[in-house]
Amino acid sequence: MGLMGRSGEDGRAFSHAIPGTEQLAGTLKDTFGAFRSGLGMPESRSTGVCEGCGAPLSGARHETVRCEYCDRQTRLP
Repeated sequence: MGLMGRSGEDGRAFSHAIPGTEQLAGTLKDTFGAFRSGLGMPESRSTGVCEGCGAPLSGARHETVRCEYCDRQTRLP
């Protein structure tokens, strides 16, 4: 286990140590997205390829997304 209770690259130990962390992060992301849309600021989108299996990935620019096929996390450009 590393700094702040994180183990490995994905930090799963940290999210399990504090119940609701992933839900809170999702809610904050949605809230900021709503404010951005309300102010007329488009969200920057990005696409990439999973480093594990080569599947196509998409999401917000510089976001870390999880592959739906191999469950690997990849940071988008």
